[in-house]
Amino acid sequence: MKFISSSIIFKIVSIIVQILLLLGLGFTILSTIIQMISSLQGGLFLIASIILENVLLIIVFLEVYLSALDFFRGKGRSVIYVIDAMISFVSREIIIEILTSSVNPLNLLTLGGLIIAGASARYILSSRKRKPVRFRKNKKI
Repeated sequence: MKFISSSIIFKIVSIIVQILLLLGLGFTILSTIIQMISSLQGGLFLIASIILENVLLIIVFLEVYLSALDFFRGKGRSVIYVIDAMISFVSREIIIEILTSSVNPLNLLTLGGLIIAGASARYILSSRKRKPVRFRKNKKI
């Protein structure tokens, strides 16, 4: 009985995750188009709010997709993409909160605090300079 190598399993999982994220992205775009068509009688403000909400959701999907790609390729920027996705998602929630008639100031402050925390974390991670690793030469005594 042969065992499947872990690299093959890793590639299969990578492909499955990428397909699922692309399907989610495609369905979000399709949902945006359907919502726009069905809300044509509601006025331009309704169409604009639908477009804004869904475009930010599409950005979140793209950030998560980039994060997954970096993770499966073994690169180190996947955390930054996750932070970017969080900032985009929280921004989307703030816009939805403002566009609805029930604005709760405590919710807006909490979401604003999340954006500040995410932006600070992203700044710290992206501004941190990596020092090159220096190897010492072994000196013989």
